[in-house]
Amino acid sequence: VALSFASTRRNESTNSEGGNFAMASLSYYQGGEWTNFPYSSEPRKPRIKVTHASNELVKFTLSDTDVSMANAIRRIILAEVPSMAIELVEMEENDTVLFDEFIAHRMGLIPLSSHGVGDIPPDDGMALSKDCCQSECPQCTRLFTLDVSNEEDKVLTVTHFDLQDDTKETRQFERTDWPTWKRVRPCPFRDPTLEDRVDRRENGIIIAKMKKDQSLKMVCKAKKGIPKYHAKFMPVATCVMNYEPIVTVNQDVANAPAPDGLSLDEKIEFVQACPRKVFELDIEDTIQVARHRDCIFCDECTTKARELGRKDLCSAQMDTNCFHFTVESVTSDGPRTAVDVVRAAFRILDYKLSQFMEDAYGDEISHHLPLHPKGAV
Repeated sequence: VALSFASTRRNESTNSEGGNFAMASLSYYQGGEWTNFPYSSEPRKPRIKVTHASNELVKFTLSDTDVSMANAIRRIILAEVPSMAIELVEMEENDTVLFDEFIAHRMGLIPLSSHGVGDIPPDDGMALSKDCCQSECPQCTRLFTLDVSNEEDKVLTVTHFDLQDDTKETRQFERTDWPTWKRVRPCPFRDPTLEDRVDRRENGIIIAKMKKDQSLKMVCKAKKGIPKYHAKFMPVATCVMNYEPIVTVNQDVANAPAPDGLSLDEKIEFVQACPRKVFELDIEDTIQVARHRDCIFCDECTTKARELGRKDLCSAQMDTNCFHFTVESVTSDGPRTAVDVVRAAFRILDYKLSQFMEDAYGDEISHHLPLHPKGAV
């Protein structure tokens, strides 16, 4: 799957002599510039190549752009993709050993499925409380109740499976026009292939443990938010961005005739210096770059080369036009799938750029990226 999009950038930053403004060095060991993209002669045309896509994991490569675009996407994924989370907890009864505030904090961190929450204002999703009624209504709030008592002489574990979202009290906040997959429910969902006892033990998020004659009763109100407000709204477990490594070995230096070349022991020492095993020796005892994508730019290889008196033996640099992303979801059921989060990030970035054009130049926002790709059901 491949996706490309283009954007233009006005580059009027020039030095006193009329040339392009010099870019800062990326790092002391990289030795390059922030970007070598020719902004002055052609527009930026980023390209995306998706290498893996599932509900739990998405991997894609962003190329033909610079770090500003890549970091904008990463920060939107981590800070501006909305989801639902429990915001208010009304504690009615608590006989457990945990304080009310402790349990309320735990409730806020329980992931809630947010597949229909909406990414941008034009979407028909949930509304932020500050933009809605500033109270509770079906457009901005979901209600959950929990009422558990232990009447047996053994420890009872209360998990997120005990949260109820289909009672007379909670139905008043349901969106009747929403399909089942859009319902806001605690994650992960129940596994129908497992017994209730096993499912609770393996997949249940523990809220509290109670002994005999203890009870816990509360009402929880979930709201829409973004991770910039609070970490409980985080829709992903992680989002990592890595530069494309450019790792090379100077074979003329490594295989030079004695005494200028490396001995077999020195080659083995050099290969073992890399903590990520990027280099290896082939059948002819020649140093080869075996796994360049595993390079983390730790500079151990160049340090070892200097110790061996061969500073030109190797180089490890960053391709400042290519970035590898890895996005992992919290659970397979939500709050949102990894594919949904990545798509939402691009929609939010596109809408923000449209807002900028509207504020700066008066351009009306006449279109936005669709919620689902063309041809999707």
